Amino acid sequence: MGDAQPPRPAPDERFAPVFGAAAFEGDPPGAVSSRAGHFLSMGTAAFGSPEQTADVRDDAEALGVPFVVPATEGDLLWSDQSNLDRLTRFALQDHGASDARDWQGGAPPRADDELALWHNVELTHSVPSLLALLNHARGSEHELERVAAAAALRAFSNGALEAADEVLAAATTSADEHVAAIANTALRRSDGGGTEPAQPTRSPTGGSAPTTFAAAEVSLAIHGTWAQVTADPWYAPGEPLHRHIRAVSTPNLYDESDYYTWSGGHSQFARDVGSAELPIWRNALTLPPFDTVFAHSHGGNVALTAAANGERIRMLVLMHTPALPRPDEQWEAIRAHVGRTVVMRTRLDHVVLADGLVNGSSQRFDQNRLPHHPVVLHWANPDAWFSHSFFTELGSWLKYDLAGTVIRQHRYVEQLV
Repeated sequence: MGDAQPPRPAPDERFAPVFGAAAFEGDPPGAVSSRAGHFLSMGTAAFGSPEQTADVRDDAEALGVPFVVPATEGDLLWSDQSNLDRLTRFALQDHGASDARDWQGGAPPRADDELALWHNVELTHSVPSLLALLNHARGSEHELERVAAAAALRAFSNGALEAADEVLAAATTSADEHVAAIANTALRRSDGGGTEPAQPTRSPTGGSAPTTFAAAEVSLAIHGTWAQVTADPWYAPGEPLHRHIRAVSTPNLYDESDYYTWSGGHSQFARDVGSAELPIWRNALTLPPFDTVFAHSHGGNVALTAAANGERIRMLVLMHTPALPRPDEQWEAIRAHVGRTVVMRTRLDHVVLADGLVNGSSQRFDQNRLPHHPVVLHWANPDAWFSHSFFTELGSWLKYDLAGTVIRQHRYVEQLV
């Protein structure tokens, strides 16, 4: 008899999708997350690029999100708060379920009114209909919902709507890490509420970097933005996921206390500095080339830029990484220096969508620019949606044998060298 396996984790009910109009008909946690997914994906369609709109379309349609036409210069009339409040009041009077003549911006929305405004977007596909819904929702009693609505409003108005920015500013220090990440992303906060770079949090499990693989390469885990303010330093030696990856799929995963970190700042400058420091760190420790790099969120872009600058990575595992726009010559250099890429993502990841509204990033990588093996659960799976941390959780790796995926993909790349 082998060792008993831990029970399979149940889907996180907070991120369980509620499809279509039903998301606006109740307040279970999954419905609130689904409404946030509606606001961010409709905001992407209305205020993002054609490429971003195409990127979210399949997932948005699976969730039952109405399509919205791209915003035009004429829609900027509504970037004045008094005009937007008047638009919202008219929309409520025409389509709402209650008398809204006395409605004031920021007032808690009535569920019937919110559903009516959503149906109006479904009917008209227009930006004004969407803006009325978002402005109405920024008064929600649910922090996640009002922050998602405010993030979309900020993207539309480029910060001109102060009421939306007030919602976001209040949420930057939220006790809910997911909400705080959306707010800090939308406001382009570089520090995420923290001041110090990530530091080792536990003692390593011991031993120098193993040399099991024939090329004596070393593997590495790279954290994402604001790692210093997260409760789960998954990337640190001694942490459960780090131990699991090292034990099951990647025995050469770096396991010393001087492991690599970067500032975690939410800026291109911070990511570029982190990319430049990666080979410096490796050379300072006289480490061999990288075998497998596991990178979360914008830590993936740190690794990609390092590869574009010449750092060789046999296999890159990207978890919840926003696909930033890059010139073709960068993608060509990345393809030349990365042997194989695995992309793990959730559908309509709230934080990645918020990043897209400020950075022009997408949730998916173009197979022509970065050939990769995608790891995405089927849309009907309750685990498939919204989370920005699903693939950094040990329970997810155990439940879906993600270490097995790493092993299998590594075998493919071994044939290329």
